[in-house]
Amino acid sequence: MIILLACIAVLCGLLYGYNEGVIAGAYEPIRAEFQFSAYEGGLLVAALSIGGLIGAYLSAYLSDRFGRRHTVMISAMLFITGAGLSAIAQDLYLLIFARSLIGAGIGLSSMAGPQYVSEIAPRKIRGRLLGAFQFMISFGVLIGYLSNLITLDLDYNAETVNRWQFMFLLSAIPAALLLYGIWRAPESPRWLVMARRSKEAQTVFQTIEPERSEEWIKGNVKKIEQDLAEVADQKGGWLDLINPRNRPITSFCVFTFLFQQLSGINAVILYAPELFGDLGFSAQASRLSATVGLGSALALAAAASLLLIDRVGRRPLMVYGLPACGFSQFLLVGGVLMGDGIGTALSVSGLCLYVISYSLSMGPLPWVYMSEVFPNYLRAKGMVIAVTVNWVFTFLVVFVFPKFNELFSITEIFGFFGICCFIGTIYAVRRAPETKGVSLEDIYALFHKRGIAGGSILGE
Repeated sequence: MIILLACIAVLCGLLYGYNEGVIAGAYEPIRAEFQFSAYEGGLLVAALSIGGLIGAYLSAYLSDRFGRRHTVMISAMLFITGAGLSAIAQDLYLLIFARSLIGAGIGLSSMAGPQYVSEIAPRKIRGRLLGAFQFMISFGVLIGYLSNLITLDLDYNAETVNRWQFMFLLSAIPAALLLYGIWRAPESPRWLVMARRSKEAQTVFQTIEPERSEEWIKGNVKKIEQDLAEVADQKGGWLDLINPRNRPITSFCVFTFLFQQLSGINAVILYAPELFGDLGFSAQASRLSATVGLGSALALAAAASLLLIDRVGRRPLMVYGLPACGFSQFLLVGGVLMGDGIGTALSVSGLCLYVISYSLSMGPLPWVYMSEVFPNYLRAKGMVIAVTVNWVFTFLVVFVFPKFNELFSITEIFGFFGICCFIGTIYAVRRAPETKGVSLEDIYALFHKRGIAGGSILGE
């Protein structure tokens, strides 16, 4: 069962990352075929973010109404449909619609997937399973980059399947595996308790933790029932997220995703070939090869984070990871100012150090935190608010970064990202809690027992 849960987390993250990374190399072949305007090109790239935002909001309703498992199932069907439409699209706007469906699938799976895993996974491996989601986002980006490089020499004016259609179609394979896996998986026991199906919740706990005694299982279900009873007078509406008791939790998750995006990750992932062009890589093949190398560093560091997140803990990774991201941004800026030769090597080193630092810290942590800290009755809506920050800033980067790249130098842009990382460090020192090894119900109490509402530091 643990292997099945890991596969679900892995496939949700893989589909997210692949569909983000593949557009970096598919954009030029698509533009060569459809000859679209800059506005239409922006719409094509932004379709994923628009669909993701819609999917995230739908997830709040679907996961509470029909369950986490069924929501992941719907997301898998959206992935398959979007991939299929992308493969047969002979019109730009059909392709944009198909990318929007894929985006909606990402929005649903990026919400319901971590939510499902956090609610069903044993606490001792919960961080690693949630970290596996972020690792596979990074690995999916790498696979997308690799597909760009491998298919570089294919004739994208072929009469059968064009290069970009083939790249989009590949995502249907992991989507079909996800649909099969979630079909076999049980529902979240915490959602079952919310749905007044406590007997079924006990059966699920018995399945996923067979070494536990019957008394422990019944006690665990009873604890969830008591947790829900304490908030029975609250309706679990959107406004509950900003009431005095829940506001510190909501603001923490929002700011964690805000600093994740202000670290500059989407500028690096979505425009990596262009960045390497600015750093002196002139040929397309060399830019794509360098991009694959960057994606490899991203994925390897994300794999290492799986070993650290339940050993070192969440708080130390955030407190030390953010300044490492900021330092690497300044290293990149210093290399650009030095010029070619040693300066180029220094800039590329800074870029690689950045993605490594990011993957060890700000890559997985926002997803882990948002899946853990909200109370059971508000988890779906709270995660929507947090992920909305992610999608809005992803959308802004798609439109703003190319224009900023014209108006400002690369040193000014990454200098800004570096400053944001150090500001984020101050926030992490003051606010980041340690949730390693704590049950979901006790995490909610931790926020108030340790006084985060009053502004004290957690985890010290």
